[in-house]
Amino acid sequence: MSDKPLISFDYAIKYLLKSKGDYDIVEGFISALLATEGYKPIKINALLESESNKESAHLKKSIADLVVQDENDNKYIVEIERSFTPNFMHKACFNTSRLVVDSISGNQDYTTIKKVFHISLLYFSTREMKKPIYHGKTIIHEIDTSQPVTMRVANQGLVMFEHKDIFPEYFFISIPLFDELVHQEIDEWLYMMKHSDVKSDFKSPYMKKVQERLAVLKMSDEERGEYYQYLKEAVHSQDVLTAAEEKGEIRGIEKGKEEAKLEIAKNLLASGMDTNTVASITKLTKKDVEGLESEMG
Repeated sequence: MSDKPLISFDYAIKYLLKSKGDYDIVEGFISALLATEGYKPIKINALLESESNKESAHLKKSIADLVVQDENDNKYIVEIERSFTPNFMHKACFNTSRLVVDSISGNQDYTTIKKVFHISLLYFSTREMKKPIYHGKTIIHEIDTSQPVTMRVANQGLVMFEHKDIFPEYFFISIPLFDELVHQEIDEWLYMMKHSDVKSDFKSPYMKKVQERLAVLKMSDEERGEYYQYLKEAVHSQDVLTAAEEKGEIRGIEKGKEEAKLEIAKNLLASGMDTNTVASITKLTKKDVEGLESEMG
C-alpha cells in the first residue's frame, strides 16, 4: 500500500493529459483494457476538442477524446467518460454519435480512423451487473446464417474501402464490482480505480509512475483546490443518481431509513428517555414510539 492518497483516476486522466510526459499512464490504461479484446497496445497521437458549449452540465462531455494509434499503424478514436446516470448506455450512444459528427464537421479525412472506442467509468452498479467489465459492438451478419460479413466498396477511382469492424465498440466498467482478484494487468488498474491506491506487488510497468504522479500531496495548492471542487461536484452527482434510482430501489432505501429510526428509538427508550423527546429526535410519531415502548416491556 502507498503512504500517500492518490487522485481518483477519472479526474487524473484530464490532469495527466495536460502534459505529454504523462500520456504514457493513460496509454497504459487504454492498452490494458483493449488487450482484453485482443487489440494491440496504443500510443496517443492527438487530443480532440469536441465539447459543445451549448450542452448542459449533466451532458458535458467525456473526460477525454483522443486519437490513438497501435503498433500496426491502425488509428482509433478513444472516448472516456464518467457516468452518474442509470441511463449510461443511452448517454454513451449519444456521446459517441456526437463525437463522430464533430469529427466530420472538422473537415478532416477520418476515413483513416478505423473506429471509435467508448469507455464508461461507472462508480455504481445495477441489479443486472455481476462483473466489473462489459464490452459490446455492432456486428453485421447474414440473417439466415448469422455469419459476419466483410464488405468492400470501390469508389469511382476504384480504390477499395474495406467496411469491416468500423462500428463503435463500448466498454462499461463498474468500479464497485471489482472483486479484488488480480489475474491480468487490467485488474491492477481496476484495483487502483476502486481504492485510489497501488499495491507494492503490482507488476504493471505503469503503477510506479501512477503512485508518484497521482499523489494528492504532490499537487500545487491551485491543483488541489480544483481537485477538491471536482470531488464536491462528484458527490452532488452521486446524490442526483441516488434520487433517480428506480422506485423499487427507492422504497428499499426508505424502508432501510425507517428501520434505522426504529433502532435508534429503541436505544433512546432503553436509556430512559421519555417518549415525547424520542419522537422529536427520530421524527417518528408519538404513537409509534409508544408502540415500541410496549414491545420492549
